[in-house]
Amino acid sequence: MGSQSNFFDRRASDWEKVHYPPHVRKRLEALVKEFGVRLGERVLDVGTGTGVLIPYLCGEVGASGQILAVDLSFQMLRQANRKPRRDTDIIVQADVHFLPFANEMVDRVICFAAFPHFTDKAKALREMSRVLRHDGILIIAHLLSREELAKHHSAHPDVARDTLPDSRRMRSLFMNAGLFPLEIVNKPGKYLAKGKKEV
Repeated sequence: MGSQSNFFDRRASDWEKVHYPPHVRKRLEALVKEFGVRLGERVLDVGTGTGVLIPYLCGEVGASGQILAVDLSFQMLRQANRKPRRDTDIIVQADVHFLPFANEMVDRVICFAAFPHFTDKAKALREMSRVLRHDGILIIAHLLSREELAKHHSAHPDVARDTLPDSRRMRSLFMNAGLFPLEIVNKPGKYLAKGKKEV
């Protein structure tokens, strides 16, 4: 994970300028609406990076909600800490494989543009499921299809092997983590996998 952390640390200061110009932000805003976040929810943003989702999620949960955001890259989190948020929101450096949260404490887990980078995807999903309440929703999302993402990562040696599992494997990973797969969308410009924690 060291080379990956270095990869993201080195790019943190320019990350949003490079990856989220205005036309991409419009697509991101539309994607966030598909997450189904509700007023008052406590939402965990896993792999928050520079915190690009935080302003959108704060708007979705409203004043009574809470955002918890984690990332492994310290430099990315320095950028995330500059995002406007409420005093009750928490941004913390943490490894997805060992989340520093109690069981069943969040209503929704969102993993945007991060899942391919997790070294043990099965363990990462089990951890995300552990902190999710019963009937809670877990979402893995990208603004690229699985195939587009693989091509994009292939240009960078540090992340060249960081790919999304195919749909069959993703369903299996979800079920092994106690999540019922609700839908998996994989098409140009969009990847969205949703699972519900079974009681």
